[in-house]
Amino acid sequence: MSPRNWSRYKQGGQTRFLTMRILALGLMVMMSACGGDGGSDAAIEPARSFAMGFTDFPHANSSAAVQDAFNVIAQDGDMAVMHFDDGIPWVEALEGVNTGTPYTVNYPSNYLGSIDTKLTMIPVGHVVYLAVTPLNFMRDRLAEFRGQNGSEPLTPPWDGYALDHPDVITAFVAHCRNMIDAFAPDYFAYGIEVNMLRATQPGLWPAFVNLAQAVYTQLKTDFPQLPIFHTLQASFYYADPLNQTTAINEILAYTDVIAVSAYPFIEEADPDQLPVDYFSAMGQLAPDKPFGVAETAWPAEPITDESDVVLIPADPDAQQRYIRRLLTDADTLEAEFVTLFFTRDFDEFWESYFKFLPEAPLARLWKDTGLYDGAGNPRPALDVWREYLN
Repeated sequence: MSPRNWSRYKQGGQTRFLTMRILALGLMVMMSACGGDGGSDAAIEPARSFAMGFTDFPHANSSAAVQDAFNVIAQDGDMAVMHFDDGIPWVEALEGVNTGTPYTVNYPSNYLGSIDTKLTMIPVGHVVYLAVTPLNFMRDRLAEFRGQNGSEPLTPPWDGYALDHPDVITAFVAHCRNMIDAFAPDYFAYGIEVNMLRATQPGLWPAFVNLAQAVYTQLKTDFPQLPIFHTLQASFYYADPLNQTTAINEILAYTDVIAVSAYPFIEEADPDQLPVDYFSAMGQLAPDKPFGVAETAWPAEPITDESDVVLIPADPDAQQRYIRRLLTDADTLEAEFVTLFFTRDFDEFWESYFKFLPEAPLARLWKDTGLYDGAGNPRPALDVWREYLN
């Protein structure tokens, strides 16, 4: 990608983010509290409010890379984020409701295998954050089928169903219950970056509001103590705050947490130049509700084009400053959780596959956002992360 094309690319924040989503879907398919002396009168600093975790996204397409991701989750976090974003077994979930059969009978075997593998690898004692979504990966329509081979196109009548069709609501509520029963999470997201739908397909938004109301109401009846919420994408909110605020207000009653997805380096390469209220402004959408960072990242190496021309400057110091800003704000906002999406740079994926694709410039945006570099060496940002973790 030439510098001129990159300039045009930077101007279309929403389009750019959507294209990044296409790339990320390809990636998915491949693959203690403080204390003191009891007799002391000195004030005791409270422990951090938020859990700290990662998704289990691996740095390479191998079982060893999956194990490496869970090793980081175990040693450098106290929360495991199980992020399912590759479709819903719609037919099987609905059949289970209609026939009274358990999902372990109906669901595709490799999907059950993925669930079982994750369950065996989640570190004992870790907070568990589970996320599913009724929207597709681009957040512009109903999610695809989750079949034996991963995401599969919707077929009739599902490809014509509205988001609030009774079968969609019944199947999705059943799927949410199935996943909650399997993982017994401490936090449950029933929608990922849902405000993107309002920006990309505003005509579908009223149906999603109906879906959110039905799903949230039924799940809260079954799991009254479980925090149930949807996540919001920060770039889409800041691109159109007036319309986005109006839309988000329509679903605020159906979320227990204001949970934010944030990749601000796409718009601003210097973390020190981010608005002072970058996180708190979204928290103010519902100041009476808890705040959390559902997913985020920052690169530690420059983002370049195919000719190694620097498009977005980045280095370990910038990443470290962003992580400190992120955790400082989370502390100030008394957040519930903070999630980093990547544990380690995916250099192996890059060298073996992604650098040969037309989407290579997009893959490069995320390639070097781990707290560990491609060789598995820790970066300075990990020191800041561990300051808060410990």
